[in-house]
Amino acid sequence: MSSKTKFIAFIFLLFVGLSSCKKTTDTNPNADLRDSAFYYSEQFYLWVDNLPKYDVFKPLSYSTPTDVMNKLRTYSPFVNAKYQDRWSFVIEKKQWDDIVSGSSLDVGAEYKFAADDDLRVKLVYSQSPAGKAGIKRGWKALKVNNVDATRANLTALNTELGKASQTITFQKPDGTQQTLTLNAAAYKADFIINPKVFTVNGNNVGYFNFDSFLGEAIGNQTAQTTLNELDKVFADFKSKNVTELVLDLRYNGGGYGLVSSYLGNLIAPSSAVGKVFVQSVHNNKNTKYNKTTNFISSANGLKLSRVSIITTSGTASASEELINGLKPVMNVKLIGSVSHGKPVGYYGFPVMGHYVFPVAIKNVNSVGFSDFFEGFTPDKTQTDDLTRDFGDPEEACLKTALNYIKTGVLQSVPSAERVSAELNLANEKIAKERVKMTLFELPRK
Repeated sequence: MSSKTKFIAFIFLLFVGLSSCKKTTDTNPNADLRDSAFYYSEQFYLWVDNLPKYDVFKPLSYSTPTDVMNKLRTYSPFVNAKYQDRWSFVIEKKQWDDIVSGSSLDVGAEYKFAADDDLRVKLVYSQSPAGKAGIKRGWKALKVNNVDATRANLTALNTELGKASQTITFQKPDGTQQTLTLNAAAYKADFIINPKVFTVNGNNVGYFNFDSFLGEAIGNQTAQTTLNELDKVFADFKSKNVTELVLDLRYNGGGYGLVSSYLGNLIAPSSAVGKVFVQSVHNNKNTKYNKTTNFISSANGLKLSRVSIITTSGTASASEELINGLKPVMNVKLIGSVSHGKPVGYYGFPVMGHYVFPVAIKNVNSVGFSDFFEGFTPDKTQTDDLTRDFGDPEEACLKTALNYIKTGVLQSVPSAERVSAELNLANEKIAKERVKMTLFELPRK
C-alpha cells in the first residue's frame, strides 16, 4: 500500500520477534494465514488474557481467516448483550489499499431510505460516474433497472445497485424527473465534501462533511493527502475569520489516529496545547507501546472555544476518538443520533497478501474516559435529513447547529419523521459497508 504498512511490518518484526507462523501440512491454502491471524492476535489482542492457547483455539479448525477473527471477537467482554469486540478482521491487501486511498470501481452513489417508499441518494462522490452526471444527495430514486425503489423490494434493489450498469429514474427536489444510465468506473472518493462558510449573528461559521480519516501517503508521511486537504480547508476558514465550526461526521467510520489528532489540533483552543488528546493503551504484554499524544499548536488552527459535530450510528472509531479527545478541552455539542461506539483501535499486520487487524488499543482521553462502547449520545437528537444536500443550511442537522450558534440554545427545528426499526434495518442492508477503525503505527521502542 504505502511506506506506512511497510513500516508496520518492519517494526513489528524488529521488536515483537515472533517466529514465522506455524507451518503445517494442512492442504487448505488459507492454513498459514489462519495461523498468522491467531499468532498476531495472541501477541497484540487487547483482551489477550482471555484468549486460550493455540492448541485449544485451533485456528486451523476454521474454514477461513475471517472465521478465525470472528471467533477471536468472542473472547472480548460480553456486555449489554453483545461482545465488546465487533470489529477484528482480516482483509486482502488490494482491497485494503483501495479503502485507504479512496479508490473505487462503481457508480459512486450511496442510498438510504427516508421512508418505506422513499429511497434517497445519501452521498455522491464528485469524481464518480454519479457525480459527473450531476446527481446530488437528496435526489429521490424511483426505479433502479425497472425495480421500484421501495423497502418491499430491498433484496432486488440491492442486486440492481450492485450491478456495473444501472438505469435509474430520479425525482429532483424541484419535482422534475430524470432517467440516467450509470456505468461503473474507477475514481477517487472525496474525503472532504462541500466546505462552506455561513454568517450567523455577524460571525463566520465554517462547515464541511468529513467522509474519512484515511488517505494516501506522500513520501514517508501517512495520509498526507488528507492532511493537505484539511490544511487547505482550515487555511481558507482562517482567512475568512471563521470563529465557529460545524463538523459533519455523520457517515465517517474512522481511519488513521494521526489524522484524528491533526484535526483536533486544527479545532482546539490554544489552552489545549500541551494537554492530552489521546492515550493509546495496550494489553499487559505490550505496555511498552503505550503512548500519549498531546495537542500541539497548528499554523492553520482556528483556536475555537466550541464546536458542533453532526453524528449518526455511522460515526465511528477515529471520529469518536476526536470527539472524546476534544470534550475535556472545549465545549462540544453533538447533533444527530447516537454514534457507533468504538473506543478501540488496531495495528495492521501484513501477511500473505492480506492485513490482519486484531483490536489492539484502547483510546483514553485526558480525564481517563474510554468507555463509549454504546456510542456518544447527542446533545440534540435530530434525524438525518435525506431531502437536502450536505451544506444546505435548511438540512435539519445543520439547521439545528446554526440555530444553536445563533441562539446559544439547542432548539427544536423541523425534521423528518422518526425512522422505524424496520427502516433502520433496511438501511443497514442497503448501505455500502464501511470499515470502522482507528489505525495506529507501532511505536519505535
